[in-house]
Amino acid sequence: MYIKEKLRQLGFDKTTPIQDGVFSVFNNKRHIVGLAPTGTGKTHAYLLPILEKIDLNLKQVQAIIIVPTNELVIQVHQMLVKTDDRFIVKAYDASHDKSRDVLWLKKQQPQIVITTPSRLKYVVVDQQALVIKYTKYLVLDEADMMFDEEFMGWIDEFIPILKDAKYLLFSATITKQMEPFIKAYFGQYELIDTSKDHKLDIEYQLINIKYQDRLESLKKVISHINPFVCFIFVSKKENQDIVYGALSEMGLNVINFKSSLGIKRRKQIIDEIKETKYQYVVTSDLAARGLDFNVSHVIHFDLPHHLEFFMHRSGRTGRMNASGHVIAFLSVDDHRKVEKIKKLVPFKEYQLTPDGMVEKVVKKRVLSDAEVQAIKSIKKPKKVKPNYKKKNKANVTKAKKQARRKELYDKNR
Repeated sequence: MYIKEKLRQLGFDKTTPIQDGVFSVFNNKRHIVGLAPTGTGKTHAYLLPILEKIDLNLKQVQAIIIVPTNELVIQVHQMLVKTDDRFIVKAYDASHDKSRDVLWLKKQQPQIVITTPSRLKYVVVDQQALVIKYTKYLVLDEADMMFDEEFMGWIDEFIPILKDAKYLLFSATITKQMEPFIKAYFGQYELIDTSKDHKLDIEYQLINIKYQDRLESLKKVISHINPFVCFIFVSKKENQDIVYGALSEMGLNVINFKSSLGIKRRKQIIDEIKETKYQYVVTSDLAARGLDFNVSHVIHFDLPHHLEFFMHRSGRTGRMNASGHVIAFLSVDDHRKVEKIKKLVPFKEYQLTPDGMVEKVVKKRVLSDAEVQAIKSIKKPKKVKPNYKKKNKANVTKAKKQARRKELYDKNR
């Protein structure tokens, strides 16, 4: 009843697959691993059932939510308070004064903690100020961003304190770094994998710029679109300021969101973006994960160093049943990366023309009679052996090439 009422108050007409999955098994004793694309309602999937179980009369830590970035601490805190503001909640991010946090904890304890791994280590291990032994729920959100060697070394010391806690881990994928942790602490867990259940309404547009200047190509694209909000992702720090400067010179309503800004300024910019103060946001992968904005377009100025971030960047649009556009450039140096990405997303190829972005029409070549006969001549094996399909395909390709060569030879002879 609590969850249904809160969903109604939040204005959600229907739940998402990851929410349905978590809600249905939450009361089971097993720990939970939830896999879903970004922008599919993972935060409310764990917030709502946890908030329903928090005892308002117990003035002790009952739930801990760990997220990888300060920006996500702020966002989850805002979402929690908007959902239900009756609880004592502490959100620990880099903008908070550490000594004040510790002094506050010496006098009382929060019921819910939202924090990054480093800040949690500081108040629990270094200062021994936060008492976590009564915790009922531990959430690891956007987990694939957190599991480095430092985090793994510390979390192994931290987990034994949480004797009776239920663990909830959420991620887009299970990485190799996460597997030992899950195996060690989750036992027979509930796996909710809705990766293929979420149909995102995103059109992926690939523009082949070949040897053209990337910045000039970006400016041409921008002159032909009119986004509600557009995020432009830039991989190299030195290029981020250049892109921002070029867009500013075009007279666009643009902001430069980068890691060198202080956390308070970044928080202010996040609020301004949500208030649609800017039409264009130039950013690094700092904004590629978890942050929830109403974004209509995502442009990859260049492709990320780690290709999994292509999906995280693109996930800033098409969130919660909204539609979106993702634009990427293909230069002469990008072919290998793009071929890998094509296995994940259905690119439509576009060309930049004076009239705008025009979808490229790929004409399929009709097989000649000689090629058809060559394909028919390849006999399928009577006995099916391993990799026979792969070998048969190779033989067909070889036969077609030989037939084409013979045709060309006969024509030019």
